[in-house]
Amino acid sequence: MPRIGVLLSQHAYDLDGKALAALATKVEGLGFESVWLLDSFSRDPFLAASFILGNTTTLKVGTGVATVFSRDAMAATQARETLSEYYPGRFIMGLGASNEFIVQMRGGQWMPPVPKMTAYLEAMEAVQLSHPKPAELAPIHLAAHAPGLQNLALKHGQGIFTWILPVENVRQARAHVGPDFEVTANFPVILNEDPAEARRIARAMLTFYIPIPYYQAAYTKIGFGPEDFENGGSDRLIDAIVAWGSPETIKARVDEYAAAGASRVIINPIRAAQGEPVGGERDVNADWDGLEKLTNLLG
Repeated sequence: MPRIGVLLSQHAYDLDGKALAALATKVEGLGFESVWLLDSFSRDPFLAASFILGNTTTLKVGTGVATVFSRDAMAATQARETLSEYYPGRFIMGLGASNEFIVQMRGGQWMPPVPKMTAYLEAMEAVQLSHPKPAELAPIHLAAHAPGLQNLALKHGQGIFTWILPVENVRQARAHVGPDFEVTANFPVILNEDPAEARRIARAMLTFYIPIPYYQAAYTKIGFGPEDFENGGSDRLIDAIVAWGSPETIKARVDEYAAAGASRVIINPIRAAQGEPVGGERDVNADWDGLEKLTNLLG
């Protein structure tokens, strides 16, 4: 059985501090292993992680993922060592390259992910900071959909993430990294048994992602084609990257990812914001209330 985490998306960052703490303690009380924070145009993920860790007792908190274009290697090492010392065994540093569009919006200079990540991780390892060292450093997990970044994770980290990828991609990743490496699969879940409505919600949430070339490349690698990327994604593609239906159906999908080699699954529970979504992420809300119905995933 994989460990089960919950993605605290931008909708969580929209909450004030009191409400965010209450959400984190709710997730902890329900028995989920961890929560994961985006690095978006909003709250700082490392400061938010510290806040959540300070308001919970056993919950693990990870960045899922922090982009290496948003802070230098020393700043990342400072965050890693500080959270490792203050919250032993409870922080996981997820790092990723994001994509050219987002990096440009942040005013950064894009470069291909493998050389950028190689230089970044080597720079992190060279940093020497003057403070008491934690007994154990938080693990580093890389967003790594292809062998190049997976090889870097094997050399410099302790795990990899996949993000909205089908089961077959996870199976390929597990075969590449071997049986003992951490593989975390992250995907949306929708507690809705109406196929048309569930797919409408999924397409609204995925408006930004499906057109991105590296996602299309990953999907193409396992048999999807250009027709699957049109009109918000074909039913076949949507059903492969989103778990929707009853709690039992979603549990079966999680089990598929576990059988493919995922040692952890991060669910992103979503629902329609108001009525039927019409084509964008603004039409989707987080489904925090649905978490109680998804505790069947925990055992």
